[in-house]
Amino acid sequence: MRALNLLIYATLLPFAAALLTGIPGFAYMSLIPAAVLSYGILTDPPSGISGEKTVERTKLGVGESTRVRVSLRIEEGAGIVQVSDVIPPGFEITRGSNRRIFFKRPEKPLEVVYEYEIRALKRGRHVLSPVEVIGVDPLRVGMRSYAILGNEIDIEVAPSFVPVKRLVTRKLRTREGRPSSHLSRMGPVSTDFREIREYHPGDPLRVINWKATARLNEPLVNEYEPEGRARVMIYLDTTENMGVGTAVNGGLESAVGLTLSIIAFLLKSDFRVGLYLVGSRRFETPRTGIQALSTFAKLLLHAGPSISGESFPLAVERSRALLEGGSTVSLFVTNLTPYTVDEISRAVERAARFTGKGTIVVDVNPYHQIDGIVGSLTALQKRALAEKLGVPVVHWNPAGESLPAGVKKVLWVMLNGKI
Repeated sequence: MRALNLLIYATLLPFAAALLTGIPGFAYMSLIPAAVLSYGILTDPPSGISGEKTVERTKLGVGESTRVRVSLRIEEGAGIVQVSDVIPPGFEITRGSNRRIFFKRPEKPLEVVYEYEIRALKRGRHVLSPVEVIGVDPLRVGMRSYAILGNEIDIEVAPSFVPVKRLVTRKLRTREGRPSSHLSRMGPVSTDFREIREYHPGDPLRVINWKATARLNEPLVNEYEPEGRARVMIYLDTTENMGVGTAVNGGLESAVGLTLSIIAFLLKSDFRVGLYLVGSRRFETPRTGIQALSTFAKLLLHAGPSISGESFPLAVERSRALLEGGSTVSLFVTNLTPYTVDEISRAVERAARFTGKGTIVVDVNPYHQIDGIVGSLTALQKRALAEKLGVPVVHWNPAGESLPAGVKKVLWVMLNGKI
């Protein structure tokens, strides 16, 4: 609109000067702006727009990147083409740009292809918006064209976790020099089905799977979970108590990564692992095998923070059947504060009555992510509060300690008989 006003003034003022001064030469000065104004008004803006938007990968982990590719074709008109799309808050652009400007020449189609790279910062499901294209005439004085290309693209970002191979170090070996699964393989078996495997000499006839044997024409047997397999029941705080810090690096995000990393190691070490999301009222019964990691990752994909009034003691009571009847370690992952210490203490006492092993509390300190001084003062307070619980408490500062370091601190307490 400003360009249009300037052109109108540049066209009319010379005429006004010619009339006031009686000098016809001033009128010739309006020819150029008049011609430009006529061209801008008569020229159609870029139109006939088509194209698509694609993403290289739609399933990522936190910290991983993917490329976005936009292809565009404009058939008609002439002028400036502005292309843009919205990046979800859980992503950042690491290379290129999601906003581009091109010039469409008259009588010639415009074809452009460009890419940019985005990195996932937060777990969950995110939506990439369609491409927005705006076409205006060369002087921005006429009408505009507008188009939306493509559909919304869903991207699923899995929680971050530490690969198991990075955790198997000498510091995490038990006193016997091998990873401890708390499992007696020579003991009796349970009725919990595990898998169908090949027959080995010495297998009893009662475990032969006759249907599978007849179908595949080779002896196959049913394998069941051994009795006495140690269980670890993890209670992850997903209440508002964990909603401290930023949306990307808050207490809950750090706790989710820590929890999933611990689960990965325990599954690989042949533990039976269960997970209860306190506040979200969702849980997964104890499972074994590294294949179950995807099940826990899906459960944690949208975990909290929840406004539910569920407490830790209530969560322990609701999962009582999962704690009783076996060698079970209870692991509470939370943000220990003066407002929650009594609640955690009651939950610890209640879990101790149901389990045969013990309890560990993992205290995630998110306050360092807000302010270093506040985080240091909070750390001193947390250590004083931990003494009231009477069980091992592992303190972890996500801003000052890496995720692998936090996981190793927890596993060191758990696997070296500190409970």
